[in-house]
Amino acid sequence: MTIRRSPDDFLVEEEHVDDALAGLRAEPSASHRHAVYELRKRSITTPQAVAYLAAALRARPNDASFAGLKDRHASTVQLVSIGMRGGACVAGNVESRGWHATLVGWSDRPVDSTWSRGNRFTIVVRDLDRVAAMEMDRRREPLMRGAGVVVVNYFGAQRFGSARHGGGFAAKALLRGDFETALKLLIGTPARKDSGPTRALNRACAEHWGDWRTVLANIPRVPEGRAVAALAAGASFRDAFSTLPPFTQLMCVEAYQSHLWNTIARRLVRDRVPAEAILRADDEFGEMLFPHASAIPDDLRNLTLPLLAPSSTIEPSIAAAVEATLADEGIALADLRIPGLRRPFFGDAPRPFLVEAERFDLSVPGTDEYAPKRLRRTARFALPRGAYATVVLRALGQ
Repeated sequence: MTIRRSPDDFLVEEEHVDDALAGLRAEPSASHRHAVYELRKRSITTPQAVAYLAAALRARPNDASFAGLKDRHASTVQLVSIGMRGGACVAGNVESRGWHATLVGWSDRPVDSTWSRGNRFTIVVRDLDRVAAMEMDRRREPLMRGAGVVVVNYFGAQRFGSARHGGGFAAKALLRGDFETALKLLIGTPARKDSGPTRALNRACAEHWGDWRTVLANIPRVPEGRAVAALAAGASFRDAFSTLPPFTQLMCVEAYQSHLWNTIARRLVRDRVPAEAILRADDEFGEMLFPHASAIPDDLRNLTLPLLAPSSTIEPSIAAAVEATLADEGIALADLRIPGLRRPFFGDAPRPFLVEAERFDLSVPGTDEYAPKRLRRTARFALPRGAYATVVLRALGQ
């Protein structure tokens, strides 16, 4: 099967809380200084598109905000806001290659996570043979609860950052105090999907690792370049890591936390649900196990699992799965600290064990126009913030 044959095959539309737009005004005022735009983008990240929008309006980058990150390899729709002050100028419509923004009103506060209740997905699955197309129906039925599909709330592969390159998790190296390995995974490991400045940075670092002046001469201006400049000036690998953008540092920690969460969740399903009531799906970061909706034990239905941190409180019902997962990793809960650094840190955060893909609809098989001898199906559903559409597709065998 194929997804994302084109960005329009993977449509993500942000769904807002009921009163998100109720307070918008048609004109700015002393209290309503945040211009709210509907941003449509294709094949570009949310931070990139928002930065381009802020620049086009001559606004400060720090005055731009949004509710959440949307997939780069997709067609997406979301609200963003730009705080207008100083020399900023307003425009009703702004666009450039890969994005378009339309002014929808003025707010007394910036757009943030409280504006969004989740996302609506429309995903075209292509290049199916008839067996695979019918398998989607066979797997959907035991997962159904009312009009929704219930799945374990695994993190999707896109969450795992540098580990997708095959070298492991940067945060695990950080726990050992091995800042060189962590840096190499983050800025010196080329990946097939790299493009533009990121591709140039990773390739230069990989080819000339240790010769920092040569690397510096062969990379474009990117925020991660500060780490290379620090090394060229004689800084330690730990100090160079500290110059990386805060978001990059945080994501490498959260990637490892997500890996631990997925492993614990998988153990709970394997240990608590009969094998005949489990759907299995291969994934590059470990098999995903999905229990039939009717076979989920009562104490797992409303379970919340923590992203592990030294401060995490482990409930007795999940203690065995947590202990086995940490033992396999060769660490203890207290080891989830990066030596010599206060940030980034492993913070405790709850995540629901299960998630429901609401208003689920799966089209009948039709001819794939890109491969006339194959079939395509379209899946439509809504997920709360933080849940992954690709995990729903895994549950359906795709």
